[in-house]
Amino acid sequence: MQKSEIAKAAGIKSHPVAIIWTDRKPEKSLEFRAGVWGCVMGLFAKVAKEGKTAVFSRDTTTCVGGAMGLGFGRPLDRHAARTEEGFCSFLSNGIGGAMDREAYESIIDQSTDARHKKLLTEGERFLKSPAIVQKFLANLPVYDAEDRYIVMKPVHEVEDGEDVRSIVFVANADQVSALSILANYATGNIRDGIIVAAGAAGCQAMGVCTYAEGETDHPRAVVGLTDLSARKAVRPTMGKDVLTFSIPPALYREMEANVPGSFLELDLWKELRDSG
Repeated sequence: MQKSEIAKAAGIKSHPVAIIWTDRKPEKSLEFRAGVWGCVMGLFAKVAKEGKTAVFSRDTTTCVGGAMGLGFGRPLDRHAARTEEGFCSFLSNGIGGAMDREAYESIIDQSTDARHKKLLTEGERFLKSPAIVQKFLANLPVYDAEDRYIVMKPVHEVEDGEDVRSIVFVANADQVSALSILANYATGNIRDGIIVAAGAAGCQAMGVCTYAEGETDHPRAVVGLTDLSARKAVRPTMGKDVLTFSIPPALYREMEANVPGSFLELDLWKELRDSG
């Protein structure tokens, strides 16, 4: 692909990132070591900011939420909470909502990491109760990339024939506004053209939530980085005032084609873009 006309016109200085499914592992790419926990969003930020390439596999994506977000199934047995029931307690109110309190206490006791013990006990409290987490899991798209790699790299480095599933911009408030208008530019949509992945992890918003949009007749853009943990992970690299704006390839091509002749060429936008 060529360099993004959208990013250029919108004044986005970071690299738009392509998320690709592939059987070929790129050389000289960033990758977590097998068995060592790492946040997917931390490597994503390096791709967006520094133009690097990152590769993920089933063995090296040790964050269960990240594995779910990229499309490596639902390996909930690898989570610190051990089971789906335990995960539902962890993501909500911890031991206070555990259906089997004795079993959950045993999981807490088996943890050797003080931070995990505290999180398991208190819960992350991103959702009100384990029952609500079950609804969340039912609504979260599931993909299984089998033994494939999932690669993140700048969009202008995408080669012909690569299986691009999502293209992700990192944008400030003005730029999200511009991207939102451009996404609806040829549709007239107001409420149905863009979704906000509220409650989803940062990687889930730009991963499986966007993959699912790519399989619809009228794909929508997905606004992400509404995840507090992801925001903490990307802040050292990307700063505090950004969101992700991810789009399936078909919508990306449409938006690229619509840059010429659009509001992005006029003074109103240029004044906002260039005002700092």
